[in-house]
Amino acid sequence: MQPQQDSILQCISRYLDWEGENGFVGVVLVKKPGDQPMIRSFGYANEEQLQPNSPQTAFDIGSVTKQFTGAAILKLEMQGKLSVDDSIGKYLPLINPDKGVITFHQLLTHSSGLPTDIGSDAEVLSKDILLSKINESELVSPPGSAYHYSHTGYNLLGLLIETISGTDYESFLQTNLFKPARMRFTGYRLPDWTGTNIAHGYRFCNDWGGPMDSGWLEDGPTWNRRASGGMLSTINDLYAWHEALLGNEILDEQSKEKYYYPKNRVMINEAQSSGYGWRIIKTTRQTNVIAHNGWNGRYYSDFMRYLDDKVVIILLSNKFRKGNQSIPFEIAKCIFWKDYQPQLSGSLTQCLDSLPNNRLGSLSGKFLDLLPGGTEKDFRGFIENCLANHLINKFGIDTLVSKLKDLQKSIGPVKIRQIMITNNQQMNIEVLQLNNNKEAFIQLFFDNEEDYKIRGFRLESPDANF
Repeated sequence: MQPQQDSILQCISRYLDWEGENGFVGVVLVKKPGDQPMIRSFGYANEEQLQPNSPQTAFDIGSVTKQFTGAAILKLEMQGKLSVDDSIGKYLPLINPDKGVITFHQLLTHSSGLPTDIGSDAEVLSKDILLSKINESELVSPPGSAYHYSHTGYNLLGLLIETISGTDYESFLQTNLFKPARMRFTGYRLPDWTGTNIAHGYRFCNDWGGPMDSGWLEDGPTWNRRASGGMLSTINDLYAWHEALLGNEILDEQSKEKYYYPKNRVMINEAQSSGYGWRIIKTTRQTNVIAHNGWNGRYYSDFMRYLDDKVVIILLSNKFRKGNQSIPFEIAKCIFWKDYQPQLSGSLTQCLDSLPNNRLGSLSGKFLDLLPGGTEKDFRGFIENCLANHLINKFGIDTLVSKLKDLQKSIGPVKIRQIMITNNQQMNIEVLQLNNNKEAFIQLFFDNEEDYKIRGFRLESPDANF
């Protein structure tokens, strides 16, 4: 190993240790030319059972799923079953004419004009209901006229893959993509997950369970997520997929050129364009990164392929934490910027069952004491003594009194269920409203330059949003 390479790996390793100490949970892979992949694992896939994350842990990879869907469409084109320039109405006679003119290329590059989503995360939609709702939807722009990120477009691509191939979406991917790439633990229902460590998702100090615990049908996720997200995979499998794409067994050179650099390029912004399930990002060194990330509020994934530099960075996380999105870029700077000193991205989070015995706990307790029966005099005293001057100067005391009265009316007395403190600057208090037995989140923001007085407050509940 060359001294320069060794210093780069040391930079990355020290940085990841730092992020791990500051609350990062997940697995990271870094591959540089001349080195074997470096894989680091942090935290637990299942905290209750003390199952650690590892290279064999399966995560929900979110929208990284889209590049598999893009590859599947190109595989069907290689098999002579479609052209990416075809209009989809040729294959879906039941689709309305305003949607039937959309091409595969427009679906793949998020330029179809379809809305971002069909239905909410709480809805579990069948394939037929998905198509019906797409027919009822209004286009946000004429097909081919503008970039508009659309999960719906990829849901529809999944439906088209089934219609054209004559088999279900996951089976087509298993046969034509995953098995040739020697990927054993990627998919929805088809892999043998027996004995596999499937990561639970964590957010706001809560265990939200595994990916398949809610919102799934017998054969996979709801159709307003299928083919656009929700795929499970391991970091080993994703790296195997990267290596398989370097050859021509799965996609030939002509197909891979379309995959990354389709004709009639669709720009996302000045530095990014849309591939088929990938984002093509121009670096400051004027090279390209083939990349995509995924995120659903609990899981976060990033897949960054610097093909010209023969560098790959993959990150999979199963715990919400601000700053996870920056970690791959800090790693890249360690590699490409000489003597770079990485910057800590994440926010350290502390989970408690009651208010802490410190300044933050004292102020938060006074805030909660106002909710059952605080008077206007109580509100004014609290504002003058406990709120930061920044907030008072911005809104004025009378306006803040009014906001506190509205908050009191909306939530009333509460029982604390759990508390999450981030970097001693933000507190999320999960409470049960005693008046109606509903859950709510109270967020308090503290000013560390003004004796940690409260510089902001917010309520998230079924009945109010401040």
